[in-house]
Amino acid sequence: MPALDDENFGHSVTLICHHDDEGAMGVVINQPLALSVAELFSNAGLRTDKLLYPEHSVWYGGPVRQENLFILHDSQQQWQQTIQVSRDLNLTTSIDFLEALADGMETEHYLLALGCAGWAPGQLEYEMSENSWVYAAAENNIIFNTSSKHRWQAAASLADIDLSKMSYYSGQA
Repeated sequence: MPALDDENFGHSVTLICHHDDEGAMGVVINQPLALSVAELFSNAGLRTDKLLYPEHSVWYGGPVRQENLFILHDSQQQWQQTIQVSRDLNLTTSIDFLEALADGMETEHYLLALGCAGWAPGQLEYEMSENSWVYAAAENNIIFNTSSKHRWQAAASLADIDLSKMSYYSGQA
């Protein structure tokens, strides 16, 4: 929501990838870092000469486990450590996906994020009850084809919310 005043999540779009009785985990999808895929691969000692989209950005995925890379992708291929987020969206955390990219795998629809977001049991539900977050079903078009500066509004519009018409404060009568 517009009034959420949090340095990690203010104006963020966070894709919830896993949610159960033990808590929730997600990846922020609208905060690109000043780091390209080619730079990340080079820093990690992976080849870059066959990367099809070396200019893609690496993203800030959240404040938890920032030393880990989380890969959102629409590839239906199963990798060593993949969970299915939705019918046509997966989250992978294993290097075999990166190695396939380094070898020239033909997929444009992936998002590499450093870090993730995490919630303790009941924490996300509490934040939802406090109207800190807007909930909408995930849409790959927003994740992979919408510019980062438009993802916040595009995601809210999935819930029929026009953020430009919302107040950032409340008054007293």
